[in-house]
Order: sequence, then C-alpha cells, then structure tokens
Amino acid sequence: MLINPEYTPIGDEREPMQEGCLSIPEYYAEVPRALKVHLKALNRQGEPYELEAEGLLAHCIQHECDHLRGVLFVDYLSPLKRDRVMKKMQKRHKLAQGA
Repeated sequence: MLINPEYTPIGDEREPMQEGCLSIPEYYAEVPRALKVHLKALNRQGEPYELEAEGLLAHCIQHECDHLRGVLFVDYLSPLKRDRVMKKMQKRHKLAQGA
C-alpha cells in the first residue's frame, strides 16, 4: 500500500508498452511511459518510502498514479482511437442493458 504516491521520471527514455485496465475492460493499447521512475510515498505506518523502479513496475506505478489524477490510459491515445474505444464501450453498455 502506498499513501500519496508521487513519482519522477529518471531520464528521458520512454518505452511503449501494451496497457489495459479494469476501468475499460477488453481494450488494450500501446502507451509510452518513462522507462525508469523514482517513487516517493508513505507506507502503512505513515513513514516515508522511496523506490526506484524500471520496466513493468515503473509502467504500473505511472498507470496507477494516473488513476489518482483522474487519468485513464485511453487519455494518451489519439482522439480518433479514443473515440473508437468510447463507441465500443457504449455499444457494450447498450447490449448489456438489453440482456
């Protein structure tokens, strides 16, 4: 558990990685994110906690911190791709309501 996590990218290197999210089921897209990050947070006891992460863990940290700011991975997509995702979600929602 991390309380009030904040991260800082380490370097300028970015890496695209396929992301998905339970907020937007059954949709995945490549999202470029910092390859390495420095994380600062508080642990369960309220003590400062720091970590340097890279690769998949760095990617996950950025994804989860985005949620705290109200950002979803589809917000990084082009408007055209984001519109396609939204239309698919609306169609699934209508089908679920009719079932």
